[in-house]
Amino acid sequence: MKQLFVTSILGLAALAATAANPPLRIYGDSGKPDTVSRQTYYLVGITSPGAEAWIDGKEAHVYKTGSFGAEITLKEGKNVIPVKVKQGKKKSEVKRTVVYSPVTVKKTVAITENTRELAQPVYLATDSGAYLQYGNGGDRLGGSKIGFLDQGVELKAVGETKGLYKVQLSDNYFAYVPKEYVHKADFNPVVVNSGSASLANIGKADRVSISLPRRVAYTSMTMIDPQVVKVSLYGVTNNTNWLTQRNELGIVEFVDLQQESDVLHLYIRLNDNHNWGYSVHYQGNMLVIDVRHRPKSLDLADLTIGLDAGHGGEFPGARSPSGLLEKDVNLDIILKMADMLRAKGAKVVLTREGDTGPSMTERKRIWRDGGVDIAISVHNNSSGNPLVPMGTSSYYKHICNRGLAKSLHESMLTLGLANFGLVGNFNFSLNGPTEYPNALVEVLFMSSLPEEEMLADPEYRTKIAGRIVAGLENYLREAAKK
Repeated sequence: MKQLFVTSILGLAALAATAANPPLRIYGDSGKPDTVSRQTYYLVGITSPGAEAWIDGKEAHVYKTGSFGAEITLKEGKNVIPVKVKQGKKKSEVKRTVVYSPVTVKKTVAITENTRELAQPVYLATDSGAYLQYGNGGDRLGGSKIGFLDQGVELKAVGETKGLYKVQLSDNYFAYVPKEYVHKADFNPVVVNSGSASLANIGKADRVSISLPRRVAYTSMTMIDPQVVKVSLYGVTNNTNWLTQRNELGIVEFVDLQQESDVLHLYIRLNDNHNWGYSVHYQGNMLVIDVRHRPKSLDLADLTIGLDAGHGGEFPGARSPSGLLEKDVNLDIILKMADMLRAKGAKVVLTREGDTGPSMTERKRIWRDGGVDIAISVHNNSSGNPLVPMGTSSYYKHICNRGLAKSLHESMLTLGLANFGLVGNFNFSLNGPTEYPNALVEVLFMSSLPEEEMLADPEYRTKIAGRIVAGLENYLREAAKK
């Protein structure tokens, strides 16, 4: 991995040495004319480092990776674009044919799958891995998730699509659940009364318990300023006449129960300015919410950090024009981070996708069972204009994790990188867990020629790793102020 940049250069240099002329290829060229509907066209070529290049008669900068490119304004119809490279006295030249066929741009709207209402309700129970999503829309990350459900939760389906059931949670609340995570069940879907509740310090967490006659659907969300965990129980009437506090609490200040129609809301107010994670699950028909205490020490030497390298094995992720694989770049950054964190005394739990590593579900389990205090996933992006720096970005799902993502993002920006943004409500699976603070860093764009050059340099990847670790330390430093 440390030789990634050098290997890339040496490989092209060897190719140049054995060829009669300097190597030249057009990125994405299938050998057939490229038909496009936009007048602006980005042409990217790859040659050996140190060569000179021209596109459509204009000189193009050749990066250390051998990549070069230009923006072309097409004329309607057939465009033949000459591309030439020169190294010493040797030359290579190709022509790229692009057909520009403008089309009338129509306003588009998000396409959703039609939901068919069921003539009679279908009663379901959840299996392991079940989750609720807000609607029946989706993108490459799937539908926008509300949250996961324990096994055996009873749901009433009132509609369906090809892959989803529309479930009625209460009189006024509906959601969707994937069919693969439920099975048909037989139960009486009446509104139930809640029973006794308690609040106790169980060691590393404060536990809120509330008894119910059956496993009803629930959702959870977080709030900040002040920090609150809100858990909603659907089809439940508040019949809890006491909520007993057993002992001195570690992070929960109080719990308030509020009724809204046939939904019972539990507002769990924290006495901390940070949320260190929580879980919601059933023990029998008792709903249990465990809210993790602040770690006794926020020094890295006393913490366990989960690190995930995006992609791996047979899932390479993005590929840069010169041939860098995202999985290799991600892993190298993560391994450098792990070395830095271990040098500061932290325990590190590493995960990676692919045939050399676990699935998304397994990675989350490894982090949970490993007792991680904070988790960070590293990826690199791809898309957009290949001729300019596209920038760095950080992502979070739950609002309580915005502070961590923001700290990581601000630290990355100190490298002078373009700002692609701080992104919230992100539907990435590893941002979904609530058991620990977590964030995703999309370092740079593999498709951007200037950023490809940065990512190909092992010394620059060390700088990247250092800034992510520094962002984590900044977050812990701010959290320690309480």
